[in-house]
Amino acid sequence: MTRIETVTIVHQHPRILLGMKKKKFGKGRYNGFDGKVETNETEKEAAIRETFEEAGIKIINPEKKGIILFEFQTDEQDHLVHFFKANKYSGNPVESNEMIPKWFNINKIPYDQMWADDRYWLPLLIEGKKFQGNFVFDKNHKIVKYTLEENAYLK
Repeated sequence: MTRIETVTIVHQHPRILLGMKKKKFGKGRYNGFDGKVETNETEKEAAIRETFEEAGIKIINPEKKGIILFEFQTDEQDHLVHFFKANKYSGNPVESNEMIPKWFNINKIPYDQMWADDRYWLPLLIEGKKFQGNFVFDKNHKIVKYTLEENAYLK
């Protein structure tokens, strides 16, 4: 069974807010604020909730930018991820038990400390483009194959 999740990137040009994962899947990597969509919760509601839980901020009017299916050639469950971009928020980013938020200039994104797929879709999200795709990872979390279409995600 595939996990339905969200990833939210806070973008205030020329910077983005990422979080260093402290535990669980993705530990030790920078990522957007992410998590599972709960029962009776929309993807947008999950994006708002997860960003608040992980960074202490309430994002305002996040915009859905893409959807990617991540498949793993391991015991890890596949993830269908809905990507959101938020330009506005209230509160101040603070460390949580899951993430350490940090601002990065868009010209200095730490791709070498992120999932390998981020370098493909993150520039599209920052540019405001919509996308959909599929990434397959081997047991060492290396990309085996992928597809990514710009402006394909229309919902």
